[in-house]
Amino acid sequence: MIGKPQNTIIALAAGVFLLGGCIAVEDYERKVAEATTLRRQLEDARSEIGNYQRGTEKFRKEIDRMKTENEALGQSLTMARRYGQQLETKISDLRANSTTQAEDTKSAQQKVTILDRTLTENKKRIIVLEEKSVGLRKRLARFEDRLKLQEQVEKDLKATFKSEIASNAIGVHLAGEQLVIRLASNLLFASGKIDIQAKGKRLLDKVAVTLRRYNNREFQVHGHTDNVPISPRLEKVFESNWELSSGRATRVARYLVEAGNLNPKTVSAAGLGEFRPIADNKTPEGRQKNRRIEIIIFPPSELR
Repeated sequence: MIGKPQNTIIALAAGVFLLGGCIAVEDYERKVAEATTLRRQLEDARSEIGNYQRGTEKFRKEIDRMKTENEALGQSLTMARRYGQQLETKISDLRANSTTQAEDTKSAQQKVTILDRTLTENKKRIIVLEEKSVGLRKRLARFEDRLKLQEQVEKDLKATFKSEIASNAIGVHLAGEQLVIRLASNLLFASGKIDIQAKGKRLLDKVAVTLRRYNNREFQVHGHTDNVPISPRLEKVFESNWELSSGRATRVARYLVEAGNLNPKTVSAAGLGEFRPIADNKTPEGRQKNRRIEIIIFPPSELR
């Protein structure tokens, strides 16, 4: 802890420093503001990293569950086959006994009929289990392939947009099998507008160049808003946040196609309004996060 003599020295130094001119004070306040912003960005980055880790863990657990289900089916299939072999042995034994025991022929034939029917049903069950096992293995393989491909694309995007991610201009994360590129609305649009600003166009140009590398994918642009109702001034243009979010999503989709040269068959748009928030709308910071554009990248169609 700083003692009183040190406090006095610091106070005197600060006074001398302040007397030196207003420029040093403004620099000091600006540095404090920058430090506060950096701390907030660091906390946001840590939160986002936690979300990515929880999402990846969820997918890993799903893979483990499917593997466990596949193993259980394999065990059921093995037991069914073993039971079928036992039934075949019993039938053979009964048939052999029926030739030497005439008095039990009728009873034995009835048992043989029942066992034959049971064997037939068991073989059908084996076929069903085999088909289900094959289907599950294929589903598991496709799921793992999709996840691996999306994880690789996520790494590529994070490397490409490293500086934009660091400045919170862009966010990239996996949501299930879908890869999401998130852009803040204030970088793309002025308040209450759907026309893309110059700085937003520069950012979308870079996004389009990157997306063209994945020409076997489909992309969907989602528009999101906060829950603040449309102002009376804008009601003649947009009846609600739905219309505003739809207009913004459509403008971005058109820009990616017309200026970014993406295939229009692979691009669509959707306005989701205020109904899928990612932060608390009760705070200005939360509302700012909720006002966003998200570009959804789907897995390759042949793997879906």
